[in-house]
Amino acid sequence: MDIDALLLLSIVITLVYFLFIELFSVLFRLTGLSKSKAKFQVISLLTNSGFTTQEAELIVSNRYRRKLASFTMFFGYLLTVAVISMLVNVFMTLSTSASQDIWKFVILLAAFIVFLFVFSKIKFVEKFARKITEKIAIKFLFGKKTNVIEVLDNYDQNVIAEVFITYLPKICDGVTLAQNQIKLLHGIQVLAIKRNGHIKTGINGDDQIMAGDLVVVFGESKNIKNVFLKLDHSDEIKE
Repeated sequence: MDIDALLLLSIVITLVYFLFIELFSVLFRLTGLSKSKAKFQVISLLTNSGFTTQEAELIVSNRYRRKLASFTMFFGYLLTVAVISMLVNVFMTLSTSASQDIWKFVILLAAFIVFLFVFSKIKFVEKFARKITEKIAIKFLFGKKTNVIEVLDNYDQNVIAEVFITYLPKICDGVTLAQNQIKLLHGIQVLAIKRNGHIKTGINGDDQIMAGDLVVVFGESKNIKNVFLKLDHSDEIKE
């Protein structure tokens, strides 16, 4: 394999690895994990590096995460074979290449990795990629009629989460927070509501959740998903 073909192969494998981590980090976030925990889980599964008991419990206690974890580990085995094959080719090719070709390979591959890292940090790109991933995940992982729940932080069994209300749950339809009693019945505290670009805090019982709102809530993860994810409440989520 010549140096150009080796460089192309290395770039493709690096790109696939990077895209897989970013894609599945979003999917794990949709199951109720924070951004940092989701990425940690994906990298651990992908590299087969294992978990602590506490971290493993996050996976086995949720059926959606178990499905994602199984696929991630399977892909990780395939990627490991590809990486080992690439490294063997790198060693064999570079050992017989001129020094300028070696530097060319190292510099171009490093530049591509830096470009990927910087490109992924652009807010517009991150937001656009997340939206596409969420639409695919909602259709194939959770079902069509559901809302996007993104966990911002975990506090034991409780979480702070953003819920984008695409489909208004029946419990919230046409009634105030005092009337739907989601705090009393489900332990969910509404912290803020963003509507038409305006953010309202200091939420009280007279406020109302509407379709199109971005709602920040605090409560148990399973309760938040039972209220906002399963809209007909015919199949409550167990964790």
